[in-house]
Amino acid sequence: MRLDPSVLLNFLTGLFGELKVPCHEADIVAGHLVLSSQMGIASHGLMRVAQYVEMLEQGEIKPGAPMLVVKESPASVVVDYGWNFGQVACRDVMERAMSHASVCGVATGVAVHCTHAGRLGHYLEMAAEGGYLAVGYCNSGRHGHWVAPYGGREGRLATNPIAFAAPRRHGPPIVSDFSTASIPEGKIRILQQEGKAVPTGCIIDSQGEATTDPNSFYGPPRGAILPFGGSAGYRGFALGILVEIMGGLLGGQSTTEPSPGNGVSFTVYDPAHFTGKERFLDLVDSMADYVKSSPPDANSAGVLLPGEREHLARVRCEMEGIEITPETWQSIVCCAEKYHVPLPSGLS
Repeated sequence: MRLDPSVLLNFLTGLFGELKVPCHEADIVAGHLVLSSQMGIASHGLMRVAQYVEMLEQGEIKPGAPMLVVKESPASVVVDYGWNFGQVACRDVMERAMSHASVCGVATGVAVHCTHAGRLGHYLEMAAEGGYLAVGYCNSGRHGHWVAPYGGREGRLATNPIAFAAPRRHGPPIVSDFSTASIPEGKIRILQQEGKAVPTGCIIDSQGEATTDPNSFYGPPRGAILPFGGSAGYRGFALGILVEIMGGLLGGQSTTEPSPGNGVSFTVYDPAHFTGKERFLDLVDSMADYVKSSPPDANSAGVLLPGEREHLARVRCEMEGIEITPETWQSIVCCAEKYHVPLPSGLS
């Protein structure tokens, strides 16, 4: 199936509105999910709609929750979001970090007590579009510990993504958003829905044996995801620990206790306080041109910088619509029927 992004956005905003989500928050969340799917990141896109509806029903997401500044300095801010949507929290704390960085040169914003943050790279791209360089970390409480530590067979870490983004004068921002695990759990869920195998070397079953069967991973008993890096998986494991510290512990959240959401931190740099914005953009463009000048290998049409593939997918979806699996679409239809939200023409 392929769906029109703008029509889908209005539809999802209305659906979340029926669950008492304030309009501006519904716009933020729906826009995030649609854009993620447009960029080909299905694991953080439309497949999350039914999950969020269920979390709203169970009171795990608290829309409209007040934002409480826990601690603030000229170069830092910690904000408690009262278990509101992760997308609402992360957008807000990134805007705060950018504002502080414009004054101090470097600033860090930390979000605590927010639910599923969605695609981490989205917020770093926000910073890059504002002319900033930024790095982000996102951990998860004990409920999301899918990833085994290097040498272990039970999950003790989340998939713990790291992301960064840099602005460009010519072309889309350079954006990288990657899990410190060998594969995000959301992608395993999609492969399970599609009846496909997980790539070799990504998951183990409950006994610690290698498997490519997503059902063996989910169990019960549950298996685990391996850190990225294969035989050098200790590197992915180390980066996962870094994310635990930066995303969770820095904000005062224990990673050993159950919680329904993520811990997120962003560090933002304003190039104006360093080499100057114009000089910085010149240097980024020069580096990008140099890297892309490498002749393509035998299996490539050319070098793509981090973020370019997703940018191209977004442009294509604007013209062709968003591709969505029947399983994901049916889960959205069920939510709409439950709350008597009519499907717009073209989406039935």
